[in-house]
Amino acid sequence: MKELGRLVLLLLGVVLITTSCEDDFAAAGSNLVNDNNFDALLYDASQIEVATKPLIKMQSNLLNSYSIGFYNDGVYGDYSASILTQFKLQNPSPSFGAYPALDSVILSIPYYSRPIGQNEDGVQFKLDSIYGNNPIDLEFYRSNYFLRNEDPEDDYEPQAYYSNQQETFEGYLDPQPFFTVEDFKPSPLKVSYREVNSKGEFDTILASPRTRIELPREYFQELILDREGSSELLSDSNFRNFFRGLYIKPVNTSGAATTALSLLDLRSEEAKIILYYNTSEVEDPSEEEIEQKEYSLLFGSNIVNVINTDNQTIPTGDGIYLKGGQGSMGVIDLFTDPSELETLRDSDWLINEANLTFYVDENQISEDHNQPQRLFIYDVKNNRVLQDYTFDVSANDNNPLKSRLIHLGRLDEDDNGKRFYKLKLTSYVSDIINKDSTNTRLGLMVSNNVNIFNPVKVEVEGEENVDEDYQLEVVPSPMLLTPQSTVLYGPDAPEGNRLKLNIYYTEPN
Repeated sequence: MKELGRLVLLLLGVVLITTSCEDDFAAAGSNLVNDNNFDALLYDASQIEVATKPLIKMQSNLLNSYSIGFYNDGVYGDYSASILTQFKLQNPSPSFGAYPALDSVILSIPYYSRPIGQNEDGVQFKLDSIYGNNPIDLEFYRSNYFLRNEDPEDDYEPQAYYSNQQETFEGYLDPQPFFTVEDFKPSPLKVSYREVNSKGEFDTILASPRTRIELPREYFQELILDREGSSELLSDSNFRNFFRGLYIKPVNTSGAATTALSLLDLRSEEAKIILYYNTSEVEDPSEEEIEQKEYSLLFGSNIVNVINTDNQTIPTGDGIYLKGGQGSMGVIDLFTDPSELETLRDSDWLINEANLTFYVDENQISEDHNQPQRLFIYDVKNNRVLQDYTFDVSANDNNPLKSRLIHLGRLDEDDNGKRFYKLKLTSYVSDIINKDSTNTRLGLMVSNNVNIFNPVKVEVEGEENVDEDYQLEVVPSPMLLTPQSTVLYGPDAPEGNRLKLNIYYTEPN
């Protein structure tokens, strides 16, 4: 009985101590609470400020992919994307033989696709990053605008070209397109075509889905084959000055806003213009004396995505408006109350987890809205990813959709059916509180590939009054490559949807 009495007293003491601690937390504020999911306490009363930043322009050359077409967004309106590209010679000073004759000219560009199964027809594919399936026309213009590789006005750094330069670029086009493709629409079917082998014979090639557009022979006969031995084909630099670029412009003939946007892999070795020709050394050759050959124009280093946002609108309000392309992003400031941050730094807490949970504004974003699966967050001041990104053990280079899920959680849904994104910033917040690291601004945007940072230059609205050291100067390039959008609740939203910085912590003994 004595042992039982001691045990009862011990348990009573634990209860009293726990109650005392809870009373202390209640006195400090109702935002210090226990959480059943963690063996830790939760602090969620930190002051946060978020601003939507519409993009004025975004560097759109030196990307890994390029989009073309139209995209109509129910919240933000619509925009179009064109492509301006240089080409380089397969090899300088080409020799086409004594009597060449051009058979066909094919523009070949692979789509992003993945195999999804196999049937009696072979491997079946699904296209990635294709939005809408409405047919559009594509116009092909010769450009007379010279794209430089280096900027003499910026200490010969790589030249930047921007998404909003449509008026400039189109002012240097030939008056009429030299070719138009009608009713262009990507297909998920694999393609079959002929390719000349090393013996000068044709092989039949089965390849993944791609566009193969037949261009006018007469145009490329005069452009390339008729210029054998000329100064224009002597070197790549000469050719770039002679044929300064190709401008591909989408045309919507439907008379109504449409969605038909394709992301193209122009950096692929298989993206090129192929000239198929036959040649011989005699004027009237026999069949045995004819050789089948091909010569390619490869996409150059300078390719520019040109975006027209005349019919796009970035809403204003308390929400966080995120729109891909030349759209809008969010800028987040944590710990905006200096006294609060000082108190947290004096607390000596062990930070178990810190996260920002963004709830989707269900009143503005419907269930069928094409929302991004992923968001991206980065350090605006230092133009770099966060430590949480670098050390995320879930990184998957082969599958961006399933990569870095600890740091950058996918679009999810809670038990009440509310959609949200959870971004974990544990290392970032811990360093601010426990290591006196600089509290910097954070950039938030949509992304089609969280494995790619690739910062590009940007100009956004409302940065002129920001301290120069903290101004937003670059954004991750994948933002430009997705048209997707969302609207998120901010820190002034009603409880239950409000954006909070959730800090789970334990105190020292």
